Amino acid sequence: MSTIYVKTTDTCNLNCKHCFTGGRIQTDTVWDWVETQKWVLDYVTKHGADHHIELHGGEPFLVSLDTLESFVKPFIKMGLSVGATTNLVYRLTPRHIQFFHESLGSRVGTSWDGDIRFSNDKQKELWLKNVKRLHTEGIKVKLFVSVTRGLVETGVDEFLDFLSTLGVSEVSLERLTVDGNAKVNDEIFPSNEDQDNWYLALYKRYVGRTWNYSINTLDTITEKVKSNLVKVDTNCRNCEQNLVTISADGTLSGCPNGAMSEKMGDVWLGVDAFIKNGQRLTNIAEELDFTETCITCNVFDMCGGDCHRLPWKEGRCGGLKNLLRYLKFGDQRIPAIQVQ
Repeated sequence: MSTIYVKTTDTCNLNCKHCFTGGRIQTDTVWDWVETQKWVLDYVTKHGADHHIELHGGEPFLVSLDTLESFVKPFIKMGLSVGATTNLVYRLTPRHIQFFHESLGSRVGTSWDGDIRFSNDKQKELWLKNVKRLHTEGIKVKLFVSVTRGLVETGVDEFLDFLSTLGVSEVSLERLTVDGNAKVNDEIFPSNEDQDNWYLALYKRYVGRTWNYSINTLDTITEKVKSNLVKVDTNCRNCEQNLVTISADGTLSGCPNGAMSEKMGDVWLGVDAFIKNGQRLTNIAEELDFTETCITCNVFDMCGGDCHRLPWKEGRCGGLKNLLRYLKFGDQRIPAIQVQ
């Protein structure tokens, strides 16, 4: 499945330290939703695979719901899945609830990044209130969590128990890339080794109990290890081939994290110009290129290389090597990990 991220705006009502768009400092670009819609329709017609449309930003719901409904209408008629990722730090109205049910299939994604997202307790309380309201309204919430230094320093039991209180159905863990605001906030990044050890500790606790939510990131790795398919679409090594990002100004990119700095044409130039764009082809080539360190790693057969956007630190990639070693060899072949 390919995913098309449609940024209805590049600005936001928040200003998170890790935001790859730069938060509220971006200009309030006017979204040409008609031209964007034409481009997406042309793309999905020419590329007959399964497609998912994701409303994104910035904060996508800074755009009027009437406009959003008009934009997604033809894609819903075509039977394509449509989703949205929102920060939920605004007043939810009955129209939002209706849109989530009728246009998004009673599902929505939201982000929680505890120590770097909210400027004050009022924002945090509003977010929590909205999450719980959506649960009572029968809307499934998928939680996107950025793995920051603050989170890694939190005990995994505390994190898992917190998730249990929210009523969310799914959780996706996301590692930070050096884009947007993150370029000037290096203190939010955990070391690659600490991050990997946290994932391993989390995995050990997660698989030992039954939870009222699923952590998709861990489930995906587990299932693909069982099926001997871990190299397939696990570590963001083929994103540039499967992702399209359309910014609010109509420019095109692949991975949404790099969309503000990597322009690969625009919606007025047409689909073919994007497919053949030199920067896009260069990015795809980088995904297919591996260092000697990668190839000789004892879990390369499982990892298949990791996202080329994740920074190497102290000669160490951002991959989950300790977790993969645990799944491949068990405890006897990895350093002892202190489970918090």
